[in-house]
Amino acid sequence: MNNTKSNTSKPSYRYAVISISIVLYFLGIYLMLYLQSGKIDQMVKEQVSVVIELKDNVDKSDIEAVKESIMQQSGVKTGSIAYHDKISAGKIMGDKMFEGFGRVESPFRDMLTFRLKAEAYTDKNLDSMDILLMNEPLVHDVFFESESDVGISDFVHKLSLLFLLLSIVFVALALIIIHNTLSLSLYADRWEIKTMELVGARKSFIRKPYLAHGRIIGQRAFIVAAIALLATIAILYLTISVFGSILYWPYLALTLLILFLLSTLITMVTTFKVINGFLEQKLSELYG
Repeated sequence: MNNTKSNTSKPSYRYAVISISIVLYFLGIYLMLYLQSGKIDQMVKEQVSVVIELKDNVDKSDIEAVKESIMQQSGVKTGSIAYHDKISAGKIMGDKMFEGFGRVESPFRDMLTFRLKAEAYTDKNLDSMDILLMNEPLVHDVFFESESDVGISDFVHKLSLLFLLLSIVFVALALIIIHNTLSLSLYADRWEIKTMELVGARKSFIRKPYLAHGRIIGQRAFIVAAIALLATIAILYLTISVFGSILYWPYLALTLLILFLLSTLITMVTTFKVINGFLEQKLSELYG
């Protein structure tokens, strides 16, 4: 590829790098959301409290007995059991509606709260726990949210699918741009390519410099996309306090590896197809 043609095609190659970078960025967001959805769901479930409302006139020894009963339940997080009197219970349950009426006494009872491990927060386990705890003579009622109400994995999956859809659109656009860019670049070299073929040069030898250039385009696009993705993650990490506990670093490394492989694959496959298109042309078709 001579310098004149190289300079002419630089803007086109730059557009190809930018378009592929956008594709890889959205694919990276999709992969991160998809891979992290389970960890996000797990974190949310482990922050939800199960509330046990106690009967009136329960003394400390009775409370300890109920705590022991809770600890015997499956999947209870160690150290998560807490006692709340009527006043603090009203704050937990959101006792706002009574403030306007000047009500002094809280309408709530003394209560115990505890949290479950994510794998134990299932509708089946919650229903079983509800039955067992309601059989306790000191328990007035049990409150909890169902697994479907707490779980956000469906929302995360829908959001990640939106990014996947955008990625597919950009993939199609990028492939068109890459194909057209390489076609225009190779069109100027069509006689040189055909001459090399006629004098006996192997097709692999002819393809080699163009495939190398396609690989460079893909790697540059990956670098741009990786910087954008890491910058996004850094911003989220610094601005959202819980993001650090959600982020699983091996998934980030896996995402970057997948993006690197895709960037190389997209550009080299497209380059290979374009070159083959010119190599398969007859000599008379080169005048078109």
